[in-house]
Amino acid sequence: MAVPPPAKETFHFINDPADVINEALTLHNPWLSYVPTHKIIYRSDLADFRDSHVTTIGFSCGGHEPMFAGFVGPSFLSAYVSGNIFASPTAAQVFEAIRLCRPSSSSSRGTFVVCGNYTGDILNTGLAITRAQTAGYKVRFVPVGDNVAIGREKGGKVGWRGLSGHLIALKCACALADMGEGLERATEMMEYEAGEIGTMGWAFDRGTLPMGTLSPLPVLPPDTIEPRMGAHGEQGPQALPPPPSPATLVERMITLLTDISDTDHAFIPFSQSSCSSTDKLDNEIVLLLGSLGLTSDAILARFAELAVAEMEKREFVVRRLIMGPMVTSLKMSGVGITVWTLPSEEGEEWGRRRRLLAASGSARLALNYIVRNPKK
Repeated sequence: MAVPPPAKETFHFINDPADVINEALTLHNPWLSYVPTHKIIYRSDLADFRDSHVTTIGFSCGGHEPMFAGFVGPSFLSAYVSGNIFASPTAAQVFEAIRLCRPSSSSSRGTFVVCGNYTGDILNTGLAITRAQTAGYKVRFVPVGDNVAIGREKGGKVGWRGLSGHLIALKCACALADMGEGLERATEMMEYEAGEIGTMGWAFDRGTLPMGTLSPLPVLPPDTIEPRMGAHGEQGPQALPPPPSPATLVERMITLLTDISDTDHAFIPFSQSSCSSTDKLDNEIVLLLGSLGLTSDAILARFAELAVAEMEKREFVVRRLIMGPMVTSLKMSGVGITVWTLPSEEGEEWGRRRRLLAASGSARLALNYIVRNPKK
């Protein structure tokens, strides 16, 4: 007897897929404003803020909320631009956000724009920034790629995709902009921190798209997980039936994030894969556990506990643990682990860190203050 194909779940709490982003971004916060024609959220005091500060713009396709719509406000983004579900914003949308951030009556301190390393995002941003710079706007662009699931050999010139590492790097760069630092300093910090972050995830399904009666994405077989699946359902290198234990799964993911002997995946610039008690120059980290949308807080907390224990077993010090649905994929069931290595107190002795941090003394102070003072 032929085995029937697995059922495809299609149910979403939405009205019309064409309107879902507009409906999702309906504002209930008096400190934020919304441009429905271009799907732009911006801080309501932007008209005053842009006169004396560097402005920051994040954008992405829809379906990953709260990134970046939930991170607009003081010490974070000045504005956010949303595309449709799993589709990049257009160049016209991005340009409108840049124009919105430009002061009307004084010289601009500039704008830096951030997005994940996805082809559509990069192409549309390039068009928007070219148009903005031609019009005389001061703009810098930083694409972020922190998904180390795709190795150097396979990634080639395209590089790796952007995931939740955006948010950690953005918090530091946007805080600098809020403190009154200039465009070059804030951009430099964003570039530096984006190079110190890596993310690895796994999922129990590929999610479903609300684009029709049936989802075009195939589902995974029962009792199967797929490590290193992409946020849009991009296929990972292998499926694992049956799933390993949570502890084994976390151990494998942490190894991929920290093993510097794996030259294909060693993107985070650790000096060593584990730290001894006598050599702790770069052993302080920030750890982020993110739900892909459907994973409960209880399950996420268990994975966070395992991840902290695994990092501590390798003698890393977790300075801050961040947990929650930061970058989701509609209703995808899965977890992502992001590791960010902090600058050492002796970081000036270390090549690139020395050059960047020596030129950004206040940036380093701000970075260490933000991370090492969790209540701020």
